[in-house]
Amino acid sequence: MELLSKKSILIIAPSLIAESLSLKLTSLDKNLDITLNSGIEGKTPDLIIWNILNFQSEDLIRLELLKLRERWAESKILIILSGELVAQKSPSLNAEGFLLNPNVDNVLESINIILNGGRVFDLENNSNVKNKKEKLLTFNQKLLTSGLKQIDNEINYIFKYVNSDSTPDFYKFILKGRLRELITAKSFLIFIWGNSLDLYTESIYTDKKIAIENINRNTIIIKEKNTLEIWNLILNRLRERYNSSNINIDFSNSSIILSGIKKEFISRLIIKMLDELDNLIKNIKENYKEKDFKEDFNSLVNELKINTISNITENYFRLRRDKESLSINEFLYKEANFDEIDKESHESIMFIEPIIKNQPLEYDGKLLPLYETESFIVLENIISNWIIRNCNLLASELFNICSNWPELRTVLINPELQSTRNFERFRNNINNYNRWHEYIYMPIYLYESKREYIDIIDNKFTRYFKNENREKELENLEWLQKQVTLLVEIRDAIAPQLEIAVKYIGDLFVTFLTKVLGKAIGLVGKGILQGLGRSISK
Repeated sequence: MELLSKKSILIIAPSLIAESLSLKLTSLDKNLDITLNSGIEGKTPDLIIWNILNFQSEDLIRLELLKLRERWAESKILIILSGELVAQKSPSLNAEGFLLNPNVDNVLESINIILNGGRVFDLENNSNVKNKKEKLLTFNQKLLTSGLKQIDNEINYIFKYVNSDSTPDFYKFILKGRLRELITAKSFLIFIWGNSLDLYTESIYTDKKIAIENINRNTIIIKEKNTLEIWNLILNRLRERYNSSNINIDFSNSSIILSGIKKEFISRLIIKMLDELDNLIKNIKENYKEKDFKEDFNSLVNELKINTISNITENYFRLRRDKESLSINEFLYKEANFDEIDKESHESIMFIEPIIKNQPLEYDGKLLPLYETESFIVLENIISNWIIRNCNLLASELFNICSNWPELRTVLINPELQSTRNFERFRNNINNYNRWHEYIYMPIYLYESKREYIDIIDNKFTRYFKNENREKELENLEWLQKQVTLLVEIRDAIAPQLEIAVKYIGDLFVTFLTKVLGKAIGLVGKGILQGLGRSISK
């Protein structure tokens, strides 16, 4: 009697890759019932593994995915991308799994997680390698690998002609027969000599004393569709990303106030705010089961900011002011003001409520379940932007406090800004930028449906924009800000007409120069030449 029913898996991939993957998976797990390509008839597979050789268009993949969903609605899908990722980031696809150049163990682990109701996806392609273990080839193994390489080269050579539209169908028929022969020969060699080649281990044979393994795989594993689990994944990823004091500072960028404080406090401020956000979410989750947390939400967020700024230094660190020894943290707790709001960050309730209530994220007019790839990336970007922008506001408050306490500058402010002149110049630049951003840049961003994000990429503060629907914010602008959007609208309306007018005037001017003035100059020149000719003849 069979205790466990076999997991039904359909592999959609080129024949050689499908056969190789099938052999490797069944050798590791005998409880897999694998069918190749569309050879499954009359039943629905538990999991479809779709291998894509080269990623070119996300839209085309989405269309093919829709076709798979229509045919096998109850099946789960694992997409494997083999080869280089053309785009800078992974595509956001509505599938239970997405892996970039995985090894067999990663695929097998992902199969088990997905079939148990989880999700697995890679966010970016990290194909870095490192030395792991040494294993030298024997003479027989060298002969075998050389033969397999020759077969692979022949297969790839035939594929070029089979996939070419210029190859006649009759020749394609003959070439496909040759392909079947080569694939059968390779499968037979692997079946006979596979153990001597040690195909199903992590060892990769080479003439050199080196072997490789994938490292730093940016793989997200969601075992349960639980929003707290997703929040913990994002929290740990952001902690790891920002837990570094090696940040390149650019004082000319006045939009990043954080760059004005010491490097160690930049990281400390961000990590502390992440911890406080974690405490806030878990506090609401535990203590507001029967009560609506929205009544106390603003005060809770305000408390989050107070706790963040009042823990920027060590608890027992004190500094003298007017002959009195003061705790910096206590002083900041009493003096800090948190009335300022950064409108380029999303409202915190937007991402906190879905995490607490286990609901989809409402973003740009769409409802996104948090366990989807696209939702995870969007949620992480929103939280990261909110954290950095609010830390930026806290840094602005630190500058205001330090303006009346010069000794505090030596503790918190970057050494290059500690002199009164540099300190005040930096503050003036910040204030000027804030005014321009508030009344000029931001209304234009709203009108263009853009949102500015700030992140730390490659140890450097970076600003980038994403298209988002911001109609509600556009309606709430002040009178002066609305005039800026009106000017932009007038410019867009006048620009085509002005372009036509300039072109028309330009054509008239060219016509005048060539037809009227040109001819006149030509006649004058002709008269002068005739006059000169007569004078010479005389």
